[in-house]
Amino acid sequence: MSVTSVKQARFGVRIRAQIGAVLAVGFACLTISACGILPEQQDETAGWSANKLYSEAKESLDGGDYAKAVKYYEKLEARYPYGRFAQQAMIEMAYSYWKSADRVQAIATADRFLKAYPNHPSADYVHYLKGLVNFGEDDGLLGFINQ
Repeated sequence: MSVTSVKQARFGVRIRAQIGAVLAVGFACLTISACGILPEQQDETAGWSANKLYSEAKESLDGGDYAKAVKYYEKLEARYPYGRFAQQAMIEMAYSYWKSADRVQAIATADRFLKAYPNHPSADYVHYLKGLVNFGEDDGLLGFINQ
């Protein structure tokens, strides 16, 4: 191999690497800018007070719309974690999960409440709720008798 052919080969490798880098940067820019094309989602609860969030969640819970109630309780807990409604929201969120047949989330929420507030006056109710969630989960071989 001659010296010029080795130089040409190295030059070709450099060009390919530079083209690959430019394409990668271009693809990254295109991907990032594509996120701006999506419509911006408006949060209907933006600016709501803790009282408004709690009352809407409670209204949804009483109306049987458990998914909506959970959504409002989660927002309440996230925005006002140490507010006066946060503790009750966790209890009612566990109940909403149970009523919507999401047993794992119901138990996780109840456990989180009991870990955070072990001496809360409603701790006994949360233990009772955990019992309700676990009752009938796996009846075993004789489960057909209860049906």
